[in-house]
Parts: sequence; C-alpha cells; structure tokens
Amino acid sequence: MYTAFLKSWFKVFAPIALLSFASGLQMFGASLFFGSQPDGILIVSYMIISFSIYLLNRYTDDEDSINCPEQKMYFQKKKSLSAIPIALIFISFVLLVSFSLLTIWHIVLIVCGVVYSVAMVPWLKNNKLVFLRLKDVVILKNITVSLLWGITPFAIAASIETQTHHALLDLIIVVFAFCLTTFINTTSCDVRDIEGDQMAGVRTIAAILGRNMTGIVLFSLAVVASVIVVLLAFLNYLHVNTIILFFVTILWTLLVSIPIYLQSIKLPKIITEPLIDTQQILCGVALIFISVQ
Repeated sequence: MYTAFLKSWFKVFAPIALLSFASGLQMFGASLFFGSQPDGILIVSYMIISFSIYLLNRYTDDEDSINCPEQKMYFQKKKSLSAIPIALIFISFVLLVSFSLLTIWHIVLIVCGVVYSVAMVPWLKNNKLVFLRLKDVVILKNITVSLLWGITPFAIAASIETQTHHALLDLIIVVFAFCLTTFINTTSCDVRDIEGDQMAGVRTIAAILGRNMTGIVLFSLAVVASVIVVLLAFLNYLHVNTIILFFVTILWTLLVSIPIYLQSIKLPKIITEPLIDTQQILCGVALIFISVQ
C-alpha cells in the first residue's frame, strides 16, 4: 500500500518538481549572467512560484480526463488541496517582501501564471460573456508560456542587478533562445495530446495543424532563427558564448522532441515527458556555463 502510494505520488509530482528545479537553474544562471551574486532566497522563491503555478494548472486541466486520466483522478479527488499552490505563492511573496527582493516581474509571473490556469479572462463567445483561462486561447497559450518562462528569470535578475557586461544584442539573442526553445517545447508537448484535446474540444496549435504540420512549422521557425543568428555571427555582432548557447539549446530542443513526431517511435509519456523537459534544464546549465566564462 505504502509503495503504491509513493509510486503514485512520484508519477504525479516528479514532472512538476523537475520543471521547478529547471527554473531554479535558470534563475541562478540569470544572476550570474548579470554579474550578481546568486541569492538563495531569490532562487528558492522562483522555484516555489514555478512549482505552484504548474501544480495549480493540474487542478484546472479538465482535458486530463482524456490525456492523463490517472492524473485527473488524483487531483479531482483532492480538490481541497488546490489551496496548497495558492499558499505556496503567498509564502514566496512574503519571503520576497521580507528580504526586499520583490520585483514587478514577480507580480507579472504570479498574475499571468494564475490567469493561465484559472478561468478569469472575460471573453465574448456566441454573444455571451464567458471566462476563459489564458491557455484556452489558441496561440496565446504557447506565447504566454514561452514569454513568461523565457523572460522572467532575466527580468528579475536585471531588476536586482542593473549592471551587465554583456552587449544588448547578446542579451536579446540569449533571451530569444529561451523563449523560442520554450515555445517549441510547449507546442511539441501539445502534439502528444492532440487526440485527447480534440475530443475535449480544446483548441491548440497542434490540434488545429496536426502532428506533421506542427513539426514542419516549428522546425521552420528554428531554421529561420538559426539563419538570423548565423548572419549576426558572420558580421561579428555576437559573442561566441551567445552563439554556443543558442545553437546548443535549439538543437537539443529539436532532438528531444523527435520521438513525439515520429509515430514509428512508440515511447510512453513517462519517458517523453521528462526527456522533453530537459530543454528547460539545458537552458539553465548553458546559461550558467556561458556566464562563468
């Protein structure tokens, strides 16, 4: 009984914990990138907020009844525990205020994260006012995720440390690499759930375009972005570390998403989910690497 409980707990919470760990690496790297001493409170609070937002999303994903029924059942039976992510966000907020580390970007992250998961956005549908989650709006879901997790580590770190030795264009390309790889990552994740999302009436880029076209669009975005970076590198506008980070993160993101698009490769979600989430970890590790050079 106890072993079964641990396996169930691990299966449900491990993916969220992995993403939380990745966010901590990114905040650590962003602090180094801006030349400041990494602050434990800043890093831990960012991890708690990340964990809380992803956990809150688990309680509002009705489409999981098809895409991941065991996960839906786990949280459906424990609706009262949805207070936990709210409490954790509050604790992180108090922690940041107590150490004078709260920035406007923390507020942006928390508000957008909650609105992403909870139906709070007024929307006119069939001449009726309804409330939607940000993730219910096609494309906006993917853009929100990519911008939130791609920008906030740098924005928060920059708010704490205003000086940087990096050129503006290098900073733009590094942030762009984070946003683009996160966009590819989250859109590819939707490809796994195309059938379930279509049955649940959830409109995503993947559900609309289909598996093959989604892969072509994402690959094309990566190629166009790579051509631009190559051109900037050829003109000597970018530091070599920036170029390395961009291509390492882009290539890895594309590589780990391959099993999702090749139907001949039948890997279970328990393998593909942590595999594709290594994109977030690699972004943090790569940022730390180029920041200490």
